[in-house]
Amino acid sequence: MRIVFSLLAATLSVAVYAEGWPGLAPDCWSEPRFFHGENKSDRWQKNVAITSVKAEKPKPGVYSPNKGYFFVFEGPGRPEAKITIYAEKDHLIQIKFTDLFGLSETKWINEKLLLMRPWWGKIVGTDIIYDVEKEKIVYAETVTDGGMAYFQFKESCPQQGCECIKKK
Repeated sequence: MRIVFSLLAATLSVAVYAEGWPGLAPDCWSEPRFFHGENKSDRWQKNVAITSVKAEKPKPGVYSPNKGYFFVFEGPGRPEAKITIYAEKDHLIQIKFTDLFGLSETKWINEKLLLMRPWWGKIVGTDIIYDVEKEKIVYAETVTDGGMAYFQFKESCPQQGCECIKKK
């Protein structure tokens, strides 16, 4: 009996996945959330420039867990920003962002990988992971703020009917 109930529950939960969403539709969410990969924006490729520069070692900023590498954030963050990285080499790496709405989540995720989340507007951004030892981007994927969709679904679903919020 438990197996039948589990299969039934799994079937019902799969049925409420909405086309175009990477999981449940926003009317089924318990709160607003970010989701990844749906809006395939290439904006980061146009608005992120990475250069190697010969310059003095800057005043330390945020150290990586190995305590040898660090990054420094420069600029207003809107419409431009720059991250300068020191990785115990004879040069610095500068990552410049243009046409920027904001830059958040800039942090080390391990000893050599730096996560940056540039926002290109209020809704769409990019998660970028940069390997400071290999001096290259190893991951980039669109991130979308689903807050607006969540509130629109919560407002309109009682009138129109949705998977989790039925029409009144």
